Amino acid sequence: MQLQKLISALFALFFAFSCAQAASQQDRLPDIGTAGGGALSVEREQIMGDLYMRQIRATAPLVADPVLAEYLRDLGLRLVREAEGIRFPFTFFWVNQKDINAFAFFGGHVGINTGLIAETRNESELASVISHEIVHVSQRHLARQIETSQNNGGLALAGVLGAIILGMVSPDLGMAALSGSIGGIQQSQLNYSRMFEQEADRIGMDILVRSGFDPQGAPAFFGRLAEKYRYSSKLPEMLRTHPLSENRIADTRQRADLLPSPINRDERRYWLAKYRVYARHLQSHTEQTFRQQLSANDPAIVAAARYGIAIVQLDRGDAEAAERTLAPLLTAEPRNPFFIDVQADILLKQQRYNEALAMLEQAYLRLPNEQTITLNYANVALEAGQAQLAVDLLRAYLQKESDNVLAIDLLANAYAKLGKTSEMYEQRAALYALYGNFDEAINNLHNAYKQNGSELEQRRLQARIDQLLDKKRQLAALQR
Repeated sequence: MQLQKLISALFALFFAFSCAQAASQQDRLPDIGTAGGGALSVEREQIMGDLYMRQIRATAPLVADPVLAEYLRDLGLRLVREAEGIRFPFTFFWVNQKDINAFAFFGGHVGINTGLIAETRNESELASVISHEIVHVSQRHLARQIETSQNNGGLALAGVLGAIILGMVSPDLGMAALSGSIGGIQQSQLNYSRMFEQEADRIGMDILVRSGFDPQGAPAFFGRLAEKYRYSSKLPEMLRTHPLSENRIADTRQRADLLPSPINRDERRYWLAKYRVYARHLQSHTEQTFRQQLSANDPAIVAAARYGIAIVQLDRGDAEAAERTLAPLLTAEPRNPFFIDVQADILLKQQRYNEALAMLEQAYLRLPNEQTITLNYANVALEAGQAQLAVDLLRAYLQKESDNVLAIDLLANAYAKLGKTSEMYEQRAALYALYGNFDEAINNLHNAYKQNGSELEQRRLQARIDQLLDKKRQLAALQR
């Protein structure tokens, strides 16, 4: 794993320096006149964001959890709907690291560490961080910061870009590589400027209020974070790239005091997501820890604690105990995807396939193509020997979410079980492409081409090969 990270780091530094050269030479891309256009056009941002995201999938510990992915997506898009200046679709993803961090980069990509939701105390605090990152993207702060850094020194752009991807994999590795390889870069050049932070605070809080969240979430979270690490010699990455001053926190608090706060927000999904992170991903809470929360005054916390206990019991192999623990929750909310997901795993563990299929069929009829329901349904269908059902479900879902790696992986396995090798190779190619391995993706498409006797399908596969060759050349062009 360390070797993989080192290789990734070297690639990122080389790629960043190459981008610096390309950015200084390329003026043929359209400039729409927005701030930051002098360094990077919107089109170039999208290209680079896509390439970075592929590299991040291959190197960072991303969370492959449909329940959490759907929760974060819903929360993020709820905020995006109230934002202005949106130029591209947003993608939200979890990184399974205990460090407190959130980040945004080219093309509308926003990453949230699992350690961040663990540190928040309510959904408004979590939403305040996400809205802040959305503003960094919508206002093109990274592109504008790059333009400023580039004007201050030739290698500054390489440092900024290299820090992005290295920080995704490991903040410490990213900073070490930068300080060891590019001597003239100051830490301040890797941070958002005071002006950008103030702008993100102000606009982000407006988005927060319009989305129905409590504006006090921003000063409460950032103020608590600043106080917690006031005398620490090792700051979380979030405080390195988003410096907190007393004036900034005071300004945020003053602004929040002038804005309306909602009454009695429903935060049940937030607590379920947070306790799922505790139980399954950070593995920071034991069954006993959760049981101590069963006496809480908030019913949402009590339900989340019971949910956490069920996950811990299931993950240690006690499906029967998990089912007993989950039963009251599932009875009270039989349509809740958080509970359906765990119950599906319980039934799968006990090989009660017919019960699982019946439950998921009913859920799917109510929520067709919902991520948690669909992927669970397809997975159970595969385990139950109904590969064609899995194919039908996954193909319909991928028409909506074409880059879902879990869905593509399940579809490749379903085609393999059906003996459809051409289709299997094509899905494997899609997976490799999403991880940035274009050569292996093209090899799999060649295999699919050889296995397929249909002239029409061969032409379609050849067109897909040509697309990936273009993507590969695109990457090479950025590195010239």
